[in-house]
Amino acid sequence: MPVAFVLLAAMSACSNGSTAETSAPTTASPVTTTQAATTTSTTPSTTVESTTTLPPVGGPEPSPRVAVFYYPWYGTPEFEGKWVHWQQAAANPPRDIGADYYPTLGTYSAVDPAVVAQHFAWLRETGVGVIVSSWWGQGTREDRAVRVLLEAGGRYGIKVAFHIEPYGGRTADSVVDDVEYLYDRYGDHPAFYRSTDQTRWSPDDRPKGLFFVWSSTQPDGQADFVDADYWRDAMDRIHNLPDGGLVIADTPRGNWIDGGHFDGLYNYATLEESPSFDWARTLPPDAWYVPSVIPGFSVKRVGYASNASTDRNGGDTYEQQWVAALGTGIEPQMVSITSFNEWHEGTQIEPAASGVARNDTHDYDDYGDLGPEGYLTMTAALAAGFLATDWEQISAPRIRLTIETTSDWTVLDMVAGGEWVQPVTVSLSETATADFEGAHRLALLQPLGDAEAAQLVETVVELGILNPAGTLQFRIERGGLGYTRVTVTGLDGEAETEWHTAVWNGWSDELVNGESRNPYYFEIALGDSEG
Repeated sequence: MPVAFVLLAAMSACSNGSTAETSAPTTASPVTTTQAATTTSTTPSTTVESTTTLPPVGGPEPSPRVAVFYYPWYGTPEFEGKWVHWQQAAANPPRDIGADYYPTLGTYSAVDPAVVAQHFAWLRETGVGVIVSSWWGQGTREDRAVRVLLEAGGRYGIKVAFHIEPYGGRTADSVVDDVEYLYDRYGDHPAFYRSTDQTRWSPDDRPKGLFFVWSSTQPDGQADFVDADYWRDAMDRIHNLPDGGLVIADTPRGNWIDGGHFDGLYNYATLEESPSFDWARTLPPDAWYVPSVIPGFSVKRVGYASNASTDRNGGDTYEQQWVAALGTGIEPQMVSITSFNEWHEGTQIEPAASGVARNDTHDYDDYGDLGPEGYLTMTAALAAGFLATDWEQISAPRIRLTIETTSDWTVLDMVAGGEWVQPVTVSLSETATADFEGAHRLALLQPLGDAEAAQLVETVVELGILNPAGTLQFRIERGGLGYTRVTVTGLDGEAETEWHTAVWNGWSDELVNGESRNPYYFEIALGDSEG
């Protein structure tokens, strides 16, 4: 077997740095081109003239199982008539930009075909086969960039998928319209990502597009937070389109697959020094596990909270992220890299310049001993290792958990004896909600008023036990009202054997991780149960 995600949405304004005698590189083109500049139109030209010399096509065959998040939102006066995004946090480009690192290409327009060609050439050398392009709605600048990306993708053998961002007014219905729009406008291009792979909610072999939905729990920045079922009808409508669609939600909560009818989940950025991807085990069978790995997260210049940063540690962080993502026991359908060029948040693997001064007293960070292209080299090796892995089919004994309660909340935690894997919700009371809190905790909740009226709610879940030990140890936690009953049933094909029933209607002052959780413990010896 191969060896909490946070993203802050708002950029803070920062003061400009002081003037220095040496300047950072200005806007740079990686190749020779005679393309004319555009200074009056906000829609840049996407045509590369015949005199342009593009980087060669080299490297391994791109893999559709390795993707990278890509940001086509940067602009320069040469192409857009103004600075776009480089000036975030009150920066003063081209020398002072809203980022802690500085690109070797200088401040570029992400719709300059020559720049995009260099980006795709670099990615081709790493084996990345898919870019997931940040997309902020129909007719936006990021939308107008899609043609440039598709043309580069066609040359370098890289497919283009879409990262549907929380633009103003985004709703479940508007996302359906967006998917139809993207198919109609770009779906006939050979670089438009399509897959015949099947999922739990797309059980057919149509060549389907791929759409990531960022901020799935909040449709737009001003909207209320939503539950999985908010999206269910929209996902069904997308799946029923002539082209279908694979839609991946940004949440680590496995119940969103069946609750919202999503095809898979991703996590965009896991900032912990010791990252955990245990949420992979909460996914039901036939759902896409798409872990997102970061090289680091650096946000000093844009003014995020200091605890939002993750040090790169000379490349160790990036390697640890890959190891953790591949070490859950669940085979990823795809690994997504955050990011190629999100410079504001310092997650980029794009080459960064060394020894560049922002002002008299501050230099930009760089990649240290790895060198400017170090993360491209690391990506090639790590991706190759992932693609060469022989994954074992999951073989885990399955059990059924039946949890009933008259309390407003109860939690079942398997504290020892293995890890839950591939849960399937069989039933859930209409007035209740159930959610996996990590890889071995299941919470069942109902409104307090219903609990005060002694309303009984129930959920039934079937799941596997990965790496089972001799004894399964469980803990029931419960609020102060009512009781909780848990029945554990062993499943062996069509055969069912009730292993144990535990009822907890008392009170315990014992603390759980320093908190009052009213715990009750029971255990099941597997040998006795199976015998």
